[in-house]
Amino acid sequence: MTVTESRFRLTRRRLLGAAVGLAAASALPGSLFAREATSPATTRIPRLAGTRPRHLAWVWQFRHDGDPVAIRDTLAAHGLGVVLKTHDGAQWMSRYDPTDNAIKGPKSVEQFARFFEDGGVPFHAWAVVKGSNVEREAELASAVLDAGARSLFLDLEAHAGFWVGTTDDATEYGERLRALQPSARLSTSIDPRPWEIDRIPLAEFAAFTDEISPQVYWGMFGSKANLVKYALAGDIPDESGVTPAFVLASAMRKLEAFALPVHPIGDGTVLRDPAWPEFLEQSYGARADAVSVWRYGVVEPAIWEFLRDNPPRAGFEIYVVQPGDSLGRIAARYGTTVEEVAAENEITNPNLIHVGMELRVPSTGSAGAPSGTTSTPPAATSGGTYTVQSGDTLGHIAERLGVSTARLQEANGLTNPNALHIGQVLIVP
Repeated sequence: MTVTESRFRLTRRRLLGAAVGLAAASALPGSLFAREATSPATTRIPRLAGTRPRHLAWVWQFRHDGDPVAIRDTLAAHGLGVVLKTHDGAQWMSRYDPTDNAIKGPKSVEQFARFFEDGGVPFHAWAVVKGSNVEREAELASAVLDAGARSLFLDLEAHAGFWVGTTDDATEYGERLRALQPSARLSTSIDPRPWEIDRIPLAEFAAFTDEISPQVYWGMFGSKANLVKYALAGDIPDESGVTPAFVLASAMRKLEAFALPVHPIGDGTVLRDPAWPEFLEQSYGARADAVSVWRYGVVEPAIWEFLRDNPPRAGFEIYVVQPGDSLGRIAARYGTTVEEVAAENEITNPNLIHVGMELRVPSTGSAGAPSGTTSTPPAATSGGTYTVQSGDTLGHIAERLGVSTARLQEANGLTNPNALHIGQVLIVP
């Protein structure tokens, strides 16, 4: 983000973490949770079997972006996920954010993962990578993923306060992180101006991450100085000036060489029309599944409405392998073939899948619904009912119905949210 505080490819698998209940904790004045425990978080957040991509909103510091409850409720109301900053280099965010809710360690991350997921907001995390202490930075990143983040965005920039390491440090960081988290979903977030891309070890990061997230801040990149640098790089805007299309096209000329998917991050300070529709269309044109907005505390309200009304177009569902699964069984459930699932996920041996592995499952329906289910989520009508289907989890059902897991659990008197059975009828609160 613009705000601070020898190569080989590693295994890139994916991890999806989700919550089915809010951790019990005694709240302190001004804080959502109890003080950070001295021992690290050890309980993994239960995972949803399947979920559809969401657009995401980034959160930097609570003192700048606002109250966590307001953030959660706004994002939930607009069908968005959150990307929360957890650490900067080798330091947790409590060093920089003086609020009681600042991330203090793995337990804080776990609590926020449960807090957001329980409210219907998929929880992701981000961190600035510096390369000054790669062992410690890799350990913190791994702890964040262990604590329940669905994915981790690594902010790699050459500005003051960001990356200071070497290319060897970048390679070592990737080796250490992938040794700890071979299945995690990782994204490299970058300043996409071509002269800035040349200043970072992007090749080394692309070797171990799953996608690149260009920060398409067209509202910030239109200065005369930037126009001169763009021209020197061979990119000259037309009479429209520095637009989302221009910034993304310029970046993609550099990024295509890495052959990774992109997840563009849009400029939240710019009003919706006409820039945001253009940004979304150009992102889809670059084969992005969804987009992000930087950042919650500065976003124009109309952008929330725009993202709500224009959900991701991805023709797939993200599925997390469960005990007893086979690739054939998963493919049949979603009305596709083993060959298509294997090709989408670069699987060379369809017999080698493992519990917790995240798969992108091509879908035949417009919303990516499993075969035999409706492609439109049932309406969350008070007094209605839902019949549990094969493969359902309480969290997955709550997400489809548009209610919180906690409310669904309470309405049905469920003491164990994992003890569901096929054919069970649930009351929709």
